[in-house]
Amino acid sequence: MADKRKGNVKDKWKEKSWYTVVAPSYFGEKEIALTPGADPKFIINRTIAVPISDFTGNFKKSASMALFKIDDCVGKKCTTNFIGHKVSDDTIRRMVRRRRERIDIITDIITKDLYKVAVKIVLVSDNKLTGTKRSEVRSSVVSFINSKSGDMNLSEFALYIIGDNIYGEIVDALKDIYPIRKIEIRRSEVFGKTLQSTANGQMAETVAN
Repeated sequence: MADKRKGNVKDKWKEKSWYTVVAPSYFGEKEIALTPGADPKFIINRTIAVPISDFTGNFKKSASMALFKIDDCVGKKCTTNFIGHKVSDDTIRRMVRRRRERIDIITDIITKDLYKVAVKIVLVSDNKLTGTKRSEVRSSVVSFINSKSGDMNLSEFALYIIGDNIYGEIVDALKDIYPIRKIEIRRSEVFGKTLQSTANGQMAETVAN
């Protein structure tokens, strides 16, 4: 006997609409995705991953992703904020496989407009470094990335961190210490805008949501 209740079951897909998702203005407001939703409130804060090659034209990075979070929808158009990027694990494995030493560097930077961003960098040397050289390399890379980010707004830093120029500039920064040739900015994560306040004579840093 047929189940009469089936006629009352709603097709949830038919209740949904398709929304066009666009990148921030500093990424050219490029259309980056179509996403379904029954209501815009269910789309806000959804994360969209887009191949970095879509923005840079460097197809070697087609498996690495720029990450955006939907922050608003007007009509059927949704805008986003850049929240970071990630390089594929396969890229890192190929880079490290035949080299002698891997150096992982993790540092938090503050942009000129006071956004806090975690940056994770991998360097691979042809030969094993001494403890002193390794320390000098780490210190120089952290100093370099902090100096660059301090002169850039988040919009500028976002484009810089996924672009190609950063690699040659890090190589140049290290050339008098050790000739590192294999470098990857494997991940970045935007935490939000920092608020500086003074408490008991010391600077305290908080992150605005």
